[in-house]
Amino acid sequence: MQIVTRAEAGRRLALGLGALVREVPTVVALSPGGVRVASEIARSFDAPLDVIPGQRLEVPGRSHSVFGAVADGSPIVLAERVRELGLPDDYVAGMVDITRREVDQVTRSWRGGAPAIDLKGQTVVLVDDGASDAIMVAAAARALHEIGAGRLIYAAPAATQELCSALDDYCDDLLLLFPTDAAADAVVCDPQFEQTTRSDVGMMIRRSRSNVGAAAMR
Repeated sequence: MQIVTRAEAGRRLALGLGALVREVPTVVALSPGGVRVASEIARSFDAPLDVIPGQRLEVPGRSHSVFGAVADGSPIVLAERVRELGLPDDYVAGMVDITRREVDQVTRSWRGGAPAIDLKGQTVVLVDDGASDAIMVAAAARALHEIGAGRLIYAAPAATQELCSALDDYCDDLLLLFPTDAAADAVVCDPQFEQTTRSDVGMMIRRSRSNVGAAAMR
């Protein structure tokens, strides 16, 4: 069993990223736990931090009914799952629209008033703590790809082979602390359980922007 804290994972991933990028990237986190990892990476590079929350598409009250995900308005709909679940096209379209609005609300809430960053042509590091589903990560990567990120790198402590395969069409590089065959034995665990609140996320985003401004003045 290999155990690493989120902060330690971020610092170690930052070291690995130093060999992959020469310019200052923009760091984008997928989940609250991922923000704790991403915050350390942003601090190491004096880079700005942003978020791209995602949400699964699923039938309310029906277990094992995930048929896609939405991130930043960009949906991934799994056609085969839609057919298996017997979902009408208008129902799927309605769920995508509802989920888009919910994700937009979460994004604004997490940013806490901080503006979105223009990612077009930028080197973007998509960061998670390894806890998100493959479909969620793929939706976020697809959204960043469609926004126009110049180069997209996924960084996390560990990832399954399913997740890595889901990113094939969107990411230029993957950086993991542990190989995919060891993902099941890699645990991201902080010494004390610490709920990452919306206020925490907003604070880390604002701190990163402040650090970028201070670095530019040096």
